[in-house]
Amino acid sequence: MLENKPFLLADDSWHFQSGGAPSTRTHACLLLHGLGGGAYEMQELGERLHQAGLTVQCILYPGHDRPAKKMPRSQWQDWYAHILETYQTLAQTYEKISLVGFSTGCPLGLHLAAQYPVFKLVMIAPYFRMRYEWYYGLPLEAYVWSLGFAIADVPRIRLNIFDPDMRKAALAASFFKTFNIAAVRSAMKLINRVKPQLPEIQNPTLIIQSPKDTVVDPAGATFLYDRLGSQDKTLHWLKTSDHIVTLDYEREEVFQLVTEFLTA
Repeated sequence: MLENKPFLLADDSWHFQSGGAPSTRTHACLLLHGLGGGAYEMQELGERLHQAGLTVQCILYPGHDRPAKKMPRSQWQDWYAHILETYQTLAQTYEKISLVGFSTGCPLGLHLAAQYPVFKLVMIAPYFRMRYEWYYGLPLEAYVWSLGFAIADVPRIRLNIFDPDMRKAALAASFFKTFNIAAVRSAMKLINRVKPQLPEIQNPTLIIQSPKDTVVDPAGATFLYDRLGSQDKTLHWLKTSDHIVTLDYEREEVFQLVTEFLTA
């Protein structure tokens, strides 16, 4: 995958073995993609971290691991079980394991960090609440819990990347053109499980969020920052990106921030 040219994305799980200095060879990073997304969301960031000398692994969750006409139904317990299995395998070799979560990958990573040793956390566009309200001023979550029981899936109208070239590449790589509503409800259950755990999480944490995110409520980044138990935490605001900031206009800024944080 390192040979790929820019904007050539693929939705495959991958493992890049460190070839860096001894100080980085004991450090592995597990990258966690978003709901209905895939490894392509983390591909360029993973390549940059590997170039910095880190071992990097990105997996595909159950229900996200093969192309389908519609996104399959899956639940957070299955996603988390695969993440935990991968973490435990890495822990047999590496002294330090950092988690880099994107969107729904953030509550999944936080749930793991609340229970297992983790070196550092990077939370990118963390999902705690959907961005917009719908009819009668109700949050979209209210409709997922009501009308959503009568609807199996909804179309994914567009990928939330402002950069048109990268959006085209991501669309070509993505497996699904729909969202499974049951999977969305399951992610919301995970969030409710994670919220009370936040004060227990002491890991150094970098949070990155764009105020122009059209998927998750940007206030979720502030919510996470305020409630994390860690005394070593940073919230960095971008300016011009949509939700998938790892592939949008400010991706180079994201790569630099994450690389410097994880290698410090």
